[in-house]
Amino acid sequence: RGVILKRLGRRGEAAVAVRSIIYQHHLPETFPEEVLEEARRVTRSFRLEDELAVREDLRREVVFTIDPDDAKDFDDAISLRRLGRGEWELGVHIADVSTFVKPGGPLDREAYERGNSVYFPGCVVPMLPEILSNGLCSLQEGQPRLVKSAFIRYDAKGRPLAARFANAVIQSRKRLTYHQASAILEGRTGGFPREVVETLREAEKLAHAIRRRRLADGMLVLDLPEVELTLDEKGNVIGAEPADTSFSHTLIEMFMVEANEAVARLFARLGVPCLRRIHPEPDAEAGRQLGQFLRFLGYRLPRVHTRKDLQALLDATRGKPEGFAVHMAVLRSMEKAVYSPRNIGHYALASEHYCHFTSPIRRYPDLMIHRLLDLHINGRLDSKKDRRAVPSHAQLVQAGAHCSLTERRAE
Repeated sequence: RGVILKRLGRRGEAAVAVRSIIYQHHLPETFPEEVLEEARRVTRSFRLEDELAVREDLRREVVFTIDPDDAKDFDDAISLRRLGRGEWELGVHIADVSTFVKPGGPLDREAYERGNSVYFPGCVVPMLPEILSNGLCSLQEGQPRLVKSAFIRYDAKGRPLAARFANAVIQSRKRLTYHQASAILEGRTGGFPREVVETLREAEKLAHAIRRRRLADGMLVLDLPEVELTLDEKGNVIGAEPADTSFSHTLIEMFMVEANEAVARLFARLGVPCLRRIHPEPDAEAGRQLGQFLRFLGYRLPRVHTRKDLQALLDATRGKPEGFAVHMAVLRSMEKAVYSPRNIGHYALASEHYCHFTSPIRRYPDLMIHRLLDLHINGRLDSKKDRRAVPSHAQLVQAGAHCSLTERRAE
């Protein structure tokens, strides 16, 4: 015997199917009123002139975003300057959520419980109320927005030389989709601002240099194409096609990875504990099983293999009929990436220091990193007294375990 508490709707309707998944995985469907009220209050109290008095004003810089066609929350924007001696200065500008979501308040507690946004075809269960996630925090075209900026200087071969960080105000010149960015890089530039076109072309050169360097360091690139669904006005699936994998995606991915690394290197240099994004090396048993599977397909992998061996295998099978199975088997042989204060690097990215910094609108670990970075920018990590605001190791372990769990739930 039981009691019906709630009717979700008629079976077979797309919106009802989504709601049933939300209930099945215990996802929060609505925000408590106290959370919404705090979001409205911080939005009402925002004064741009107050922020301009204490931040770098980058509103005249050529800054733009590149996101999927249906994106609504824009976390990241980029800028690029060509320096002398073949050098570049890359600017990665990330929505400054930490200015609006203060530790310990209703907004912060709710964001921590959610851990991250959860994406469905055509809709999202957001980590933050939409007045922030799609409004005041989102880096919308033509709107002045608060950011935390990472400025990374590179040599001609895409090697990082130095980095600095700042609280800033930007105003995006253009909201590009990946398809539009790809069109520009292919020479179809009509209707786009000249300065955006020129900057994007320079960005392509830098991204290629960074990718070559990272591949030489051992970064693994899996070819596991995703599927994009086409929905009708009622949310029903009416088509499916392979997701766009053009170089514009790689360009943004390379820049975001570089910014994440730059921030993690900063905290390592300062000796400040932080919530890292770690990816352990595969264990021996998983490697043995992978080798056994590959032998059935006619491929050999040394019993004790390196990232270079895996790179060679992935390149040899890319685009072949068995390629998807091999790449999926390599993925399954690896440990899951998780959040933890342990400093063991990120295996797949061949990264010694790595954290998540670039998506604070939709991931709580990034918000934690922003708060630490704010302490650094304001000179508050220089003394032991000020470091009392830094989370303890135990707090980081707890937050890492919780956010890793909510991430798996979202997947």
